[in-house]
Amino acid sequence: MRILVSAGRLFLAHWPALLTLGLLGVAVRNGAMWGAVELSQWNSTVGQALLILSPLGYLLPVIGMLWVCRASLPVLCPEPAPGPADTVPGLLTGHRAPTMPSEKRERRLIDIALSVLVPFLVVYEVEGLMDADQARFANEAAADELFNDTFTAEGVDFVARLGIWSGWTLIAIIAAAFALRWLLGRLEGRVGFVGIAVLGALIEIYWTNQAATQIERVQAGLWNVAEGRQLVAAATGTIGSAREAVGETGGAVATFVVDGAGTVLDSLDVVVVAPLAWLAIGAVVLGHRLMEPPSTEHRWLDRMTWLPAGLRSLLESLTEDVRARLAALWDGLRMIRVGGLGPMLVFCLGYLVVMRAPYAVGWLVRTVTGPVPSDTWLAFSPMEAAAGLALSLALAAPLVAATVARLVERGLAVREEEAEEARLVTAGRS
Repeated sequence: MRILVSAGRLFLAHWPALLTLGLLGVAVRNGAMWGAVELSQWNSTVGQALLILSPLGYLLPVIGMLWVCRASLPVLCPEPAPGPADTVPGLLTGHRAPTMPSEKRERRLIDIALSVLVPFLVVYEVEGLMDADQARFANEAAADELFNDTFTAEGVDFVARLGIWSGWTLIAIIAAAFALRWLLGRLEGRVGFVGIAVLGALIEIYWTNQAATQIERVQAGLWNVAEGRQLVAAATGTIGSAREAVGETGGAVATFVVDGAGTVLDSLDVVVVAPLAWLAIGAVVLGHRLMEPPSTEHRWLDRMTWLPAGLRSLLESLTEDVRARLAALWDGLRMIRVGGLGPMLVFCLGYLVVMRAPYAVGWLVRTVTGPVPSDTWLAFSPMEAAAGLALSLALAAPLVAATVARLVERGLAVREEEAEEARLVTAGRS
């Protein structure tokens, strides 16, 4: 219960800032959607680039909220380590962050944006926000194309307007993004301008959002193909024959069991995957300075002795750069594992409650206002949705911060126990 008590204390201490950040995030999401629809008429690529600000309106407020809560959690603000971070062993190394290989400076959160974006896109997909954004953008852009461009010289062009990429184009975009991110890191190491890191983070945001959207389309296409296969049709027919054979009562029981199993499987994303992804985001944002430096070994490159020295050096540098940007996510997941099952279960239960805050806001509005005409409700429903989303984020961020603090405490305890066991083993051998 310490986690829930700590989360409640954090919310009461910082609720004005938390709610303000939540409302600003909602404003960014809606503004990005409107701008993307307008710009897509001029250039679909620019419209898609602006559309990536919509999920950022969900992520950036949470990061800001976590940093607001961090100041009230001493375990996340330890004293400086006695030496450089790279020489301090263990998962939790102290106040100094590891050094980035390309930039040649202490690691900052913006350098490991990829470690935050990967679990965030999982959350965004599981909660249905990615589908909602894409559906809203496609609907509004298609409506604008249909009603405003039908009689123009260009005519109606839905595909170009919506910016739909092919699979090979997406692979080329990802490869170019990795190479460009590496080049920007080396350039920043020379000139020391923080704006280059911001540009690199925007590139990562763009390609990860495009990849997530493409994966969503591929999944839908594969499912449609599978439904038309003979094996799937035969399995469906067998299930129908079995239901007829067991009779009406048996069919009802079988339907109940099958539907229940399907509901459980569908709910695993919301009950398990999304909470763990939120914990990973919190671990990276709040604990990235406390994690050990990424490995600099190149086992598979060391075996390729036939490669020219210059090419091997280039591949080693690129590998170290990618590894450094993803290492924080791996260490965050390891921090969750070391922290134990208890904090994870508490967080999962709390997450299911706080993320239903929009329903509570809707219930409260209906209780206060009573029945209203449909047109009136449509006019004010965006404000109701904005208030619900802002409240859910303001409640979720303290819960994430309190859970990560508990995971760090338990991780430190586990590390101390392991160090003590190693010391005793060494003493026994000597």
